[in-house]
Amino acid sequence: MYDIRDPKYWDEADLDREMRRVFDVCHTCRMCFSYCPSFPALFDAVDRHEEKGEGEVDALTAEEIVPVVDLCWQCKLCYVKCPYTPPHKFMVDFPQLLQRAKLVKVRREGVKFRERVLGDPDRLGRMSVGLAAGITNWVNTRPLARKALEKLLGIHHRRRLPSFAKTTFRRWFVGRASARPPGGKGIVMFPTCSVEYNEPQIGVAAVQVLEHNGISVELPNVVCCGLPALDGGDLATATKKIERNVQALLPLVKQGLPIVVLGPSCGLMMKSEWPQIVATDDCRTVSAAVMDVGEFLAKLKAAGKLDTNFTVAQGKVAYHVPCHLRAQNVGQPFRALLDSVPGTKVEPIEQCSAFDGTWGMKSEYYETSRRCAGKLCNAIGRSGADRVLSDCTLAGINVVEETGIKPAHPIEALRDAYGLKT
Repeated sequence: MYDIRDPKYWDEADLDREMRRVFDVCHTCRMCFSYCPSFPALFDAVDRHEEKGEGEVDALTAEEIVPVVDLCWQCKLCYVKCPYTPPHKFMVDFPQLLQRAKLVKVRREGVKFRERVLGDPDRLGRMSVGLAAGITNWVNTRPLARKALEKLLGIHHRRRLPSFAKTTFRRWFVGRASARPPGGKGIVMFPTCSVEYNEPQIGVAAVQVLEHNGISVELPNVVCCGLPALDGGDLATATKKIERNVQALLPLVKQGLPIVVLGPSCGLMMKSEWPQIVATDDCRTVSAAVMDVGEFLAKLKAAGKLDTNFTVAQGKVAYHVPCHLRAQNVGQPFRALLDSVPGTKVEPIEQCSAFDGTWGMKSEYYETSRRCAGKLCNAIGRSGADRVLSDCTLAGINVVEETGIKPAHPIEALRDAYGLKT
């Protein structure tokens, strides 16, 4: 059903049958009614037909199915919670089903200009960092410029946009004065586009923590993981990016180095989607080596190899646990790590930020995105925390719009707990 190399994957009649089969299971269960707006859109449409005596899922029109697909921002929480996922005989994978529907539609209609632009953060980053950062960041706050951008790209004029850095993470990494730890264990770092172009201080903190623990860091010439392109239905671009990354990462993985990723969405993409899109032994080898940075550090701690001599208390911490971290089934590694810092109390908040990289930027979903992030933002506001943390930098955009608080990455808090902040 979800093998892109199978001709049935692209068969619209087969897709329609599979959607109605899964929708019937979901309609009967309805456990996910309070998750993303896809489920209310589905259940309300079914109920309208049932009330009129027209049937249930079989009576859904193509027009009624469209919002079910479009309102999904691929948080994956329904898959995490669903009792009918494989190997259950019902074989329900709601996120994969809706992703298939999007890819089939884009193959039929073509990739839109907006999706091509938003699907290539590397290109946007290269154009906007360095000397251009000041101008770009200023323009992104000008009402007239934002109105023009909304007309051109369909990015809501009130949506706060990520700021671009004056220095990329890679430039800092290559030019830094500090020496790498001699010998010892090494890792390959996959910084993510957000860290590379927008939040290089997260990468700096990660390097500080890793090197403090005797871990040397390799930074190969990688590109975007391909998730933004996949979100826009641009499978061809996503495939090219995956293939390029596999080529860059494979030699280091064959040396026995794990790939440590600084963002949960990229990590989930690399673990789960890469082997499905590029079904080669090389890609599977690289994918199997991927670890979230918190996951990697937690394993170091479990093996007794992590320095736990924390010297700076972090106070009360509100920790947003991102959906894409929960979908990796690795627990809450940073919560456990920060719990071991004296004078630190961690309050985990398992609520969705409803942003999903590019989805929450789009004009037609902006209000829905902010509304659905309300539970997260309200919980942060009630927490009375000294510091707010989230592994997902883009999730923080809804948080800062609603609360005025910009979350830091938990690796920054861990670095600060070591007393390494400069």
